[in-house]
Amino acid sequence: MKRIYHLVSFIILINFFHPNFVNAQVNCEQLLKKKISLQDIEPNKIQDIFKDFVQLSECGIDSTALEIISTPPLFATLILPLVESGNKKTTYQDIFNVVLEFQNSSEFPLLKASHHSSESLKNKKVDLNTWISDQNLLLQIPIDSNEVQRFHSYLKDNLSRDNTYFEAWSLFKIFENEKLEKTTGTARENTKINNKRKNEILSDKYYYMALPKILKEAERINRNVVIYFTGWGHVDSRKLEVSLFNDMQLNELLFDKFMFVTLYTDDKTKIENSPNQNEDKATNMTIGKRSKKIQLHYLGSEQLPAFILLNSKGELIRSLHKNINKATLLTFLTEE
Repeated sequence: MKRIYHLVSFIILINFFHPNFVNAQVNCEQLLKKKISLQDIEPNKIQDIFKDFVQLSECGIDSTALEIISTPPLFATLILPLVESGNKKTTYQDIFNVVLEFQNSSEFPLLKASHHSSESLKNKKVDLNTWISDQNLLLQIPIDSNEVQRFHSYLKDNLSRDNTYFEAWSLFKIFENEKLEKTTGTARENTKINNKRKNEILSDKYYYMALPKILKEAERINRNVVIYFTGWGHVDSRKLEVSLFNDMQLNELLFDKFMFVTLYTDDKTKIENSPNQNEDKATNMTIGKRSKKIQLHYLGSEQLPAFILLNSKGELIRSLHKNINKATLLTFLTEE
């Protein structure tokens, strides 16, 4: 538990004090050869490790990529498995390679823009005179356009120039939650169900199952299977989820008529670390690789996001991976 605490402290240090330790005189060859393990993350060593980590930006890594990848979800998915890899000590070259792969991914430019937008608004005071440009920053985070418009209406009625956009957003969410509490009992219950189902979509109980077991379960409950292929770092998927998975009609279809499965194709978790580790013993197989293998089998493509509909025998009924919106997804789910 203490080591986890130190690890969290390490991530916080990276996020908040990153620029202060960049040194133009970094010896990259020497730095990349250095080794690190989970045992090194102790109070007397954490500051040095932190300084080494952020100095990777002097060795060809985009500083924004380092900032993004050091946020807890991505750090836990991409970096922590390296550091936790048994007795083998990870080098900074290993970390460099992972960050570089992330930096060169097709999603990174969008994530970078989102990160910069978020940082720009973090300390910016609310000013409706600059709303057009500020609105664009909110949309780049991304925040749903309808929610941005509601936020604008709230600001016009509750303007305080002393608040930053982050502070105003927090007050706005409190305001919306209070409004929600005033709705009818039925509406509140529907919202709770909707949020619960949205959470189930993104933290899928079938996630660690291999495909044969998924199909066996589908046969047991006599349902077809909808598989949603996505990625932890895929911005377009996040935008899609905001617009689709808040929709009660779609949620009811997905959960009441189908067995719904979400698969992340960039998950670095090794199969042997998953709850169902004996289902797939392939060397170095990860959850993401297994998910990508399923997607390639049925679609011949790694394009995200994507949906497929299977019967309980694993036969493809239809797929949806272009022009995904509420109308096309409804057709995908209801077409005979």
